[in-house]
Amino acid sequence: MDKIEFQNNQYKVREIELPELGNVLISTITLNQLLLNEDGSYVSEEAISVDESIYFFVDEYEIKLSDDELINLLTKEVK
Repeated sequence: MDKIEFQNNQYKVREIELPELGNVLISTITLNQLLLNEDGSYVSEEAISVDESIYFFVDEYEIKLSDDELINLLTKEVK
């Protein structure tokens, strides 16, 4: 599992291959919540850049799923 840095902290990120999209980055909802203000706007330009690099955000336990389980989860969630 890799890490992505935001505001001098590191957050979990995984690269997986989705059948129709190819390789995408997945991170956790924890990171997603830090990228946005209460009104839904980005906290910074860095937050925009990080968000644009992440395809989907999942729960902390879900990022630890096997590739197949994570792909199945995303296939269901994104449709």
